[in-house]
Amino acid sequence: MKTTGIRASGKQGAWASRKVAAVRMALAVAMIVWAAWVDRRGGAIRHVTLACLVSTIGLLLAIRPSNIWLSLAWITVALIGITAARAIFWTIPTRFLTGVAAAGGLAFINSIGTVGGFVGPYAVGWLKDATGQFSSGLVAMAALLALSTVMGFWLERVSNYA
Repeated sequence: MKTTGIRASGKQGAWASRKVAAVRMALAVAMIVWAAWVDRRGGAIRHVTLACLVSTIGLLLAIRPSNIWLSLAWITVALIGITAARAIFWTIPTRFLTGVAAAGGLAFINSIGTVGGFVGPYAVGWLKDATGQFSSGLVAMAALLALSTVMGFWLERVSNYA
């Protein structure tokens, strides 16, 4: 997370940098705690679904506040969900796939993620240019996370591995 939004709000210096660093620490701690909870309690699919739901809500709530710190707090909530989902997600494919299929499946998932990492920033930039607001990119990301939530609910219903 860059501090350019913080600088634009007029809050410069070491104080703002410490706030942004605290966000990164919260993300790291939350991801590890959530993943450890899933390791002990099980229910990986349920927790990935919950993490995607938390991320969706966080991104949608980050759009409205006029206070940059409140918006940053909601984006932090969204990123906690995203990082927790990423940590938990990689345990799920190996439950369904074994051997060569597991290697191929993980490679395919990684390829989709790489394409998303390339296309995502361009899509957000295009939406910002088309609408004049960065919030349209957040709405698009929230929509994709909502789709992930729905797919997680469906997978949990049809799976014996929830």
